[in-house]
Amino acid sequence: MTGSITLIGIGDDGCLSLTSRAINAVAQTELLAGATRHLDFFPQYQGERLAFVRGLNDYLARIVEAAKDRDICVLASGDPLFFGIGKRLLILAGDADTQIEVEVITSPSSVQLACAKALMPSDDIKVISLHGRPITGLVARLQSGDHFALLTDNDHNPVVIARHMLSYGETRWRLVLCEHLGGSKERVREFTVEELASVSVDDIESLNVLLLQRKGQAYWGGFAMHSPDSAYRVLTPLNGLITKANTRALVVARLGVRADSIVWDIGSGSGSIAIEAAKQACNGSVYAVECNPECFDVIEQNRKRHRVDNLTLIKEKAPAGLDALPAPDAVFVGGSRGQIAAIVEQTFARLKVGGTMLLSAVTLDSVSQFFDLCKSNQYHYEVVMLQSSVSRPLAHYQRYQADNPIHLFVITKEGKNT
Repeated sequence: MTGSITLIGIGDDGCLSLTSRAINAVAQTELLAGATRHLDFFPQYQGERLAFVRGLNDYLARIVEAAKDRDICVLASGDPLFFGIGKRLLILAGDADTQIEVEVITSPSSVQLACAKALMPSDDIKVISLHGRPITGLVARLQSGDHFALLTDNDHNPVVIARHMLSYGETRWRLVLCEHLGGSKERVREFTVEELASVSVDDIESLNVLLLQRKGQAYWGGFAMHSPDSAYRVLTPLNGLITKANTRALVVARLGVRADSIVWDIGSGSGSIAIEAAKQACNGSVYAVECNPECFDVIEQNRKRHRVDNLTLIKEKAPAGLDALPAPDAVFVGGSRGQIAAIVEQTFARLKVGGTMLLSAVTLDSVSQFFDLCKSNQYHYEVVMLQSSVSRPLAHYQRYQADNPIHLFVITKEGKNT
């Protein structure tokens, strides 16, 4: 005998949202599983119940085990395949040693209901789940669109989200907070970012969706993905400690940064490379490694100015601190403080297969040293020598002002992913 699972999405209004097909499935099932609040919608059901209290993996495993020789129903919120238990349950059922037939009967998702209440089109809305996920990187992700739906949890509730947005100057948004959609406690409220940031957390229901609609908020704080040097705070009079714009554009391009990349910027200076990499990696993470205390505040200012909350400052002298970072897809080494051999060795060992490490050399001594490192370690590398000039006024004329030439050692890690 083989069993089956009927996974039924249910709204906060309980049985009222269910089709006759879903009601019949519950009436005929041998076991009814779900959260306590879902099971309470069926006081008339006299069969066996399996309540989910805590421990999702154990709960799902018990469901699959029960479905090996019985037909059971599982209740879940809204659309179970939309950030719900459906995806994980399908995997477990597919991996079971006994064939289990699965049917899904959905209800509207919380985001569909919220958009209807807020009169907000849902065809271009982007959904970000903060359930068990860090709020770090949220502002960077908000730069990729105009309409968002945020799925929150108790730690990252709407008030915390609004305060995080406010700290980065993201204020020109319409916020619509939808709570207990479809239920007797339904409440839909509209706020500005400042208004929601001042609300008491105790006034927020745990079952909620937060909609965001851009209302004139500039992307990346009004700066482009690639910005001129004037867009960055820099140290003076140390010539800014900034990789110049033309070089910066080539560096970020050659690093091959993707939307989900992990990037290290070692010897970050003003943080310009890290910031433009963070804009490319809006769903990823960037780490600016810098040991000069005078640079710390500059990097933090630029981080907030450009809205890259997916950038983390690591206040260490590399290679110290690198072991604690997640393995990178791309690494730029713009400064080494005499530790280049150790930095390169440790970084290359951590670099993901297919990843890129780029070394910047501005002196002949560094060029010679980098050549020796690449040859002795048998790296697959390429050298780009970049020399650019930018026009500058001279009386009534224009002249060229040359930047110092720079050698870029582009090292790729070959091999096969396991």
